[in-house]
Amino acid sequence: MTLQQNGAKSVTGDFLIRKVLLTNAVSSGACGLLLLLFPKYVTDWTGLDNRSALIGTGIFLLIVVSFLVWAATRNVVPYRGVLIFSIVDILWVVDSILLLGANGSVVTITVFGIWAIILVAVVVGIFAIFEASYCWRNRLYSK
Repeated sequence: MTLQQNGAKSVTGDFLIRKVLLTNAVSSGACGLLLLLFPKYVTDWTGLDNRSALIGTGIFLLIVVSFLVWAATRNVVPYRGVLIFSIVDILWVVDSILLLGANGSVVTITVFGIWAIILVAVVVGIFAIFEASYCWRNRLYSK
């Protein structure tokens, strides 16, 4: 939050967080559509053989996309919305780590699948860092 010359308070990082949320929406939408439209290929490439879980994840991602676009297009980006996105993204990274840790015991992930999970987790982690940073810098403005 910054103080303008006229004494009004304004949100810090508004332009950047809008771009982050929209980029998150585009990448989440692409992954969601990939999981929904081509679950057999995703299964073959990654070794993740639970198609219903892949389709469910695709549906979840498309729902998240709608909220990301909604939040990014508000006059003021909703603080609590960004906080929720940050938490969801952090949970995604944690789940990715757990999935990789279960490789061989619960699922057998291909080398391509391991790298895909790592790449997606890194990108989602970067989104989470930007979102959490926005929330931290604007925590006093959250009311």
